[in-house]
Amino acid sequence: MRKYLIPFISIIMMLSLSACSSKTIEKTDEKEETTVSPISTLADTSNYYGTTFGQGEITDINIEISDADWTDIKNNAKEEAYHSADITVNGTTVENIGFRAKGFSSLNSVANSDSDRYGFKVKLDEYVDDQTLNGLDTLVLNANFSDPSYMREYLTYAASNFLGGITPYLTYTRLSINGELFGFYLCIEAYDDSFVERTTNSEDSVLYKAVSENCTLLPSDDGSGFDVEYGEDDDASNLKNLITVLNSTTSENKEKLEAILDIDSVLKAIAVNTVMGNYDSYSGSKAHNYYLLYSNGKFSYIGWDYNMSIGGFMEDNGASVDVDLNSPVYSVDLSQRPLIEKLLAIDEYKERYMKYINSLTDYFSDFDGMVSDIEGVIQADVESDPSAFYTKDEFVSNLTVSDTDLTQVESNQFGGKGGNGFGNMQRQDGDVSNTADGEKSYSSYGDAPDMTDGNRPNWSYGDGDAPDMTNDDGKNMQQPNGGGNMMSKNVVSIIDYITQRIDNIKGQL
Repeated sequence: MRKYLIPFISIIMMLSLSACSSKTIEKTDEKEETTVSPISTLADTSNYYGTTFGQGEITDINIEISDADWTDIKNNAKEEAYHSADITVNGTTVENIGFRAKGFSSLNSVANSDSDRYGFKVKLDEYVDDQTLNGLDTLVLNANFSDPSYMREYLTYAASNFLGGITPYLTYTRLSINGELFGFYLCIEAYDDSFVERTTNSEDSVLYKAVSENCTLLPSDDGSGFDVEYGEDDDASNLKNLITVLNSTTSENKEKLEAILDIDSVLKAIAVNTVMGNYDSYSGSKAHNYYLLYSNGKFSYIGWDYNMSIGGFMEDNGASVDVDLNSPVYSVDLSQRPLIEKLLAIDEYKERYMKYINSLTDYFSDFDGMVSDIEGVIQADVESDPSAFYTKDEFVSNLTVSDTDLTQVESNQFGGKGGNGFGNMQRQDGDVSNTADGEKSYSSYGDAPDMTDGNRPNWSYGDGDAPDMTNDDGKNMQQPNGGGNMMSKNVVSIIDYITQRIDNIKGQL
């Protein structure tokens, strides 16, 4: 009997140790889960680019640039000319990189203000062939223009990432110029060579950027509004083929479109725009701020430039909170957006789109908690941001629930909830004129700033009169902490927008 007893006791001890070990592992996993950084969602956890994107930590970036070149960038930002500089990211230095201002409406608005807080583009191989930062060839530094919350871009990319959309790595960063703190920015992996090579495995890849505000993909679109950022397509033949097939698509011949378009990438992007109120996009009046990535014979849709999402677009200011899920566009007719209209007209695609909508409402079910967690990480840096566009109080109010019913908000400055966003603002003679660059110019508000140079400040009139936003030098001096009043002082609270948007969506489902 004893010869069986010892093995039996050994087995019992092994099982006990195994159980203890399992419990220890469970406790360890639980502990790790509770210590995950709130800003690790979009981190490069695989260390694909080393520690460039912080792995859930705020990064430190310093740009060393000559005083003459830095002055030239600030004084001539609209030229978007590269200047040689050195960059150090989390202790890793790369010399002789290209550094310039970037943007469109943001760049023009900052250039016409008292601020130097531009967005910037860093191109590691501008002057040295094949030079990278841990494999990354291009990054952008976004200034959180028109976003008192500092979170619109981060949260909208997080929504895309949650659905499995093609999403860049990004993190918050303390940007210094020549060793002096300049501002609290977002560091984002640019859609350039290294991004394409990370996300595809095809030698035929081509990356198209919608640079025009009229990249509609309608039959009249000849593809000229797109720039080729990677690969080759000199005559836009791939794009022209997509436009032709898309506009002839029905439920009976959808296989032709499926052969050249990743349908899910589009449905996910539409869902993100719809839930996150992102209408400075293909879903809005401009039909821009997106890329098309062609690889292995198929196009995929990639969203970009989300700083005016969550109801923050100038034609919106929260009024889009009740956009119809069945016609998820704002300030434009659905018939002008075939990439949305054609797909949602097919029951199978419509059902998948609705599932993505549902998934996002679940993801943001504790939106207050998500925002609070991120606020806990970035608040100190926001409050010490020397070039901030907004005050500390405006940052806090943009993260706070109010008693505003956004269904009663009219489209910002131009009036007219829905429609084209310009309904109540006409010239005194009743006409709306077009400027040379396609922007609209209005004169019924005699003191309104001139928009003909592409500057599109986000005014909030209140009593119907445009504020005087300039000093004697024509610079905008209303914002005391250096940002200038390039945007409305009343940008909708992200808490108000998302909580009310989710309630509205649930009412529609």
